[in-house]
Amino acid sequence: MSRRKLIFFAAADTRTNPRPAWSAYHFADVAARAGLEAEVRLAGDAVRLAQPGGTEASALGEELIDKARLGARAPYLVSL
Repeated sequence: MSRRKLIFFAAADTRTNPRPAWSAYHFADVAARAGLEAEVRLAGDAVRLAQPGGTEASALGEELIDKARLGARAPYLVSL
């Protein structure tokens, strides 16, 4: 049986469109909880999430920040 890693990729600017990065973290978490190897890859403007003020000031933006903080201790890889 071959094992594969699920990679969830986001490149949108999290200051104006946090949904793609939110989805990447969400589905990587779902996959990891199901026992699958997963990774979140943030590229381009999505790496702004790692900076102060890196997401829009909204409920979704705050939830994304929480997901990113939890991602540092999650059973999946996050790469910038």
